[in-house]
Parts: sequence; C-alpha cells; structure tokens
Amino acid sequence: MDFEKTFPLRYYLNLGRREDRRTELEWHLDQVGVTAERFPAVDARFCKSARGYENKGRYALALTIRLAIRKAKQLKQPAILLLEDDAILHPNFRELISRIDLPEDWGIFYLGCQHIQRPEPMADGLVRVKKALDSHAWAIHERAYDQVMAAMDAFGKPTPAHALASDQFVAELHRTIPTYACYPNLAWQSVDESDLTGTTYSLYGKTGHQKIHPSVHDKLLTECLAPEALGKPPELALLFLTRGDVHHPEIWKEWIAQAPQKISIYSHPKHPEEVEGGFLEGTAVPDLIRTQWGEISLVRASLSLLREALKDEDNTHFVLLSESCLPVQALSRILLRLKHDGRSRFGFKNFEEASAMRKHRASSAPEIPQGCWRFHPQWWLLDRAAAKVVTRRDDTLQFEKFFASDEAYFGTTLMREGYPVDDLVDCRDLTWTNWESDAGSPNEYSELPPEKLRDLINSDCFFARKFPADSDIRKYQLHR
Repeated sequence: MDFEKTFPLRYYLNLGRREDRRTELEWHLDQVGVTAERFPAVDARFCKSARGYENKGRYALALTIRLAIRKAKQLKQPAILLLEDDAILHPNFRELISRIDLPEDWGIFYLGCQHIQRPEPMADGLVRVKKALDSHAWAIHERAYDQVMAAMDAFGKPTPAHALASDQFVAELHRTIPTYACYPNLAWQSVDESDLTGTTYSLYGKTGHQKIHPSVHDKLLTECLAPEALGKPPELALLFLTRGDVHHPEIWKEWIAQAPQKISIYSHPKHPEEVEGGFLEGTAVPDLIRTQWGEISLVRASLSLLREALKDEDNTHFVLLSESCLPVQALSRILLRLKHDGRSRFGFKNFEEASAMRKHRASSAPEIPQGCWRFHPQWWLLDRAAAKVVTRRDDTLQFEKFFASDEAYFGTTLMREGYPVDDLVDCRDLTWTNWESDAGSPNEYSELPPEKLRDLINSDCFFARKFPADSDIRKYQLHR
C-alpha cells in the first residue's frame, strides 16, 4: 500500500483547548513518519443538545467526523483518514502498512479497532470486519461517504438497540459496506483522560491488543499466522544450540520418557563430532552456521534450528536450549500449563526500561525504531505463530554490529513485525540462570547451594542452567 496515495486527505481531530494532545500527537506522528492536518473538533460545551446521542460529547464527536467527511467531499478526495488526538501508531507503522494490500472494494478501513464479532482473516496483517468499534484511527472511501454521514445523523430517528455513540452507528454499516482492518492492530488509544467520559482508561494493551471481548479474538492471531496449530495439543520442539552433546543426557532421557510422542529434538552443535554416539546424535539440522560468542552467528544458528523445526506442522512450541540446560519441571506439568496458557514466554524489557549498556548497544542499529526494541535472555519459548513471524524475514544484517544480538533479536523482530509482544508474550524468564553482579557469564554449579535451589524452585522456570557434567543436580529429581 502506498499510504499517502491511498489516503490523500489525513486529518487528526483535536479540540482547541487540548493543545497538550495536539503537541503530543504531532510529535508522535513525526516519529513514525506520518503527516496529518489538524481538523478542529467541535467542543461539546457549545452544543445545545445531544441530538439523538448519549450525551453532548458523543454528539460533538459525531458532528466533527461528519464535518471532516463533508470537507473531503468538497475537496473531491477519494478517501479520508481520521485520527483522534489520543491515537498511537505502531513504532514500525510505515513498514507494516506498506505491506498491506487493501481490496479494491473497501469502503471502511481501520488501522486498529475492537472486534465485537470475530473477523475473517484475509491476508497477512488484514482481516475482514464483521462488527467492530472505535474511531481513533480509520479511513472512509468516497463511495461510503454518504452512508457514513447518514448513519451518524441520529437526530429524529427511532432509538436503536445499541449504545448511542458514533462508532456504534458505524458498526451497523459493516454488514453492507466492505470493511477491513489491520490485524494485529497498527493503531490504538493511549491511556489518557477521555474528553467524552472524563475517565482515564484505554481499552487496548501496551502494544495494541484489545482487552475486551476475549472470546471474539481468542486464538485469532494463531488463526491468521499459523492456522495449522489451531486445536492441537502442545508438542515441544527442543532446539539445542550447543558446543557438543548435552551435559546430562540421562536427565533428558528420563524427562522425555514421560511423553516421548510430544517431543522432537533438533540440534546445532558447534563441534558435530562430539555428539556422535551421544544424546544428540542424528538430530543436527542440515544448515550449520559457524558460531562465535557474542556475534550475530548465534542468532543465525537459532533461526536455522527454528526453520527446520517449523517444517513439522505438529510442533506447536519451540524452546531454545544449551548443553548446560536442564528441565526443572515435569514434562507432564509443562505440557498441561501450555495447554491452558500457550503463549510464548521470555522475560523482556523495552528501551525505556533497559540498562544504559543495552541502550548503547541499540545505537549500533539506528534504523530500528526505538519503540520496537525488546531486550531479553538468549533462551526463549515461542509458540508457532511467533516462530513463524520471526522466521518470515531475515533481519540479521541489521544486527551485525550489535554485541550479543541474541539478547534482543527475537523480541525486537516480533515487535517490528507487528506482533503485540507486551500483550501476548508471558514476560517471565523461561530458564533459570544465576548471574553475579557485573559478571561476564552466569554461575556454574557442580553443587547447588540450598539457597540457590530455593531460588530456582521459586522462579517457576521450566528449565535451568548452567550445570556442568559433574553437577549433583540430578539428586533433586526436579525433572520428575
């Protein structure tokens, strides 16, 4: 999509007394590379009546929208894009919107909305709307101008069954006007005081995922990105990124024996000769990368593992592991938990929360929008939808100068690709690791001290590291 060509007239609606919102939105639009002209909003304080709406504020918003559309008609513009002044666009908006191809029959298009009926997946990043609410970021084609304006003129009409709000009136048109929306949302509303209700709230998560009507959008992202995983019980692909064989093969064998049909194993050994006759024999992926600590080669090796494991459509979840990793919860328990909460899992921080060191590292990849950075441990669990997102494009060249890029690539790439990381990833560490302050590498434990054992158990992690071959960890039978 050519954004400017598709939406040649772009307005943001703003009350004259809300200069704070105007300044903030203009700064935000500049950051994401979008231009829009201010359209003065009607102030509800000067409306004599609500004219068929719930209150004067609702009427004022509807009147503002109708006036903006009327202006588009006068200018003979083929389409108009309307933003409310509390709208937030995805930090990688320009890239993501450019990939969307709107069908030629479109009449209404939402950059983001709340679905109250399950939409129909159409293409990557696009759904056909059945019924949706909100008007913080939407567009109307000229063929729908008159219908939208007529629907929003509530004065003198019989009281409808739905709430008396402009987005509710427009939602009734979705049955007759071809309506589409970005999915996941590329626009949402900030947490701010509403001029309509006087309350501070947002119906969207931090990265745009809608909070209400959970049954409507349950597993919708999986349906859009990985429909082959729908309805399947969890099956784990173990992705071993190692130097040689695992340190504790007997623990892994005993753990897998609890449900061997639910496990598949893939490995990327740095020294393939060291796995001969061992636990990982015969599991190496065909595309082996020459790896070096701290370099992008580790990301490329991880992607090689992930791509190979994705070829098996029975694999629903993917876990990255090292030779020193061990399971510290029973396999049956992990599978049960994934059945009830199948989200990807890894602890992460955004740019604002990150350390000064990580912010400095991010400066080595200036083309990545600041709002997309997500920093995390190297070890993660991805569901199938997330795994397909991070493998559909190879962005490793942009991370080549980033030291320890494996601690940012996957979360950041998910964000860049429009995946609502903050809302759909379980932000907890998957693998317990003990670091000393300012240490260059985590502690190894041949003997696990009692206080560290308690810390490990209380962490609720599925796996743990680093345990050399002589470690006494097996005596605790955590994997059982």
